[in-house]
Amino acid sequence: MLSPNSQSAIDYQLYEDKRQLFLNDIKGTPDLNDFLMADTKLVLPNDMLTKVDLMSMANSLEVRVPFLDHLVAEFAFSLPVDYKIYGKMRKRILRDAFKEILPAGLYNRSKKGFEVPLLKWFRNELKGELDNQLFNQPLIESQGIFDWKTVKRLRNQLHSSNPGDAHATVWALYVFQKWWKNFMN
Repeated sequence: MLSPNSQSAIDYQLYEDKRQLFLNDIKGTPDLNDFLMADTKLVLPNDMLTKVDLMSMANSLEVRVPFLDHLVAEFAFSLPVDYKIYGKMRKRILRDAFKEILPAGLYNRSKKGFEVPLLKWFRNELKGELDNQLFNQPLIESQGIFDWKTVKRLRNQLHSSNPGDAHATVWALYVFQKWWKNFMN
């Protein structure tokens, strides 16, 4: 248990203050715009834009985000919700603006995000490395951090026909073990 005077208690208070600041955008009877504003303030600078910035710089690319121009963003927030979402259609106004020049397949296509193929990598290209480093019983037990039985169950789940989100947990362990190898050995 942490003492109230610990650094973690201070960090938690900073987190809580910041969280409350973001949630202030969600008023009495919130509409979608309130949630979008909170999401814009929280997720864009602390997640998506950071990742884009880091990866583009790492590859010597200049990335532009024209929809984040303050005039475009202010206009978007001034629009009624049904211009943004209409039934199951997302980004309606953007799609409608380009409907005449987009092929019908693109106009009607559902959103596709970029997902890192972790499960495929862990089952194929990285399987040997995982078995030697992450799913290595003597290493796990010598570290004294993780419970070997739990790690073993995670390995079995990863390679089962129903892995669920095991790959996300394995990724976290994989990154930790890389850090451990570089800084603690």
